[in-house]
Amino acid sequence: MNEQTKEQAVDNFVSREIFACQTSLVEESLRQQLFSVDEIYNLYREFDGKLLTPNVCVTCKLEFSCLDSETGECENCFEGNQEPQEIFEWWLVSSWLGKKLLLEGEPVIDNGYGVWWGRTTTGQAISMDYIIEKIYSDVMGYISK
Repeated sequence: MNEQTKEQAVDNFVSREIFACQTSLVEESLRQQLFSVDEIYNLYREFDGKLLTPNVCVTCKLEFSCLDSETGECENCFEGNQEPQEIFEWWLVSSWLGKKLLLEGEPVIDNGYGVWWGRTTTGQAISMDYIIEKIYSDVMGYISK
């Protein structure tokens, strides 16, 4: 598949699975306590243990067999310093995509009103987000096999 065709295919995928930006609705629902912050799955990113070298924690300076790939911290330091993921936008998504995003560690609200993805990037087309390209590629790779 050439680059332009792939780009169009990802855009079509986004059009099918992502319905509307509802940032104001979700934020107001949280303020009015119609939704609870406790309903946000993956608000805090999990320690991934993927960084093998260097094996020295950037915070405590001790050696470990693996560190978090984003922060360079050991699990104890990671847990102690962890902050919620910064959510810039809330998008109403299909339940199928919501499950995929949830499995990838993305913030998701899934309640009786709908499924929303808390987008942690902004300033570019959604089809260019790493996580969307990854899910699309994973699905298409599975289908083409």
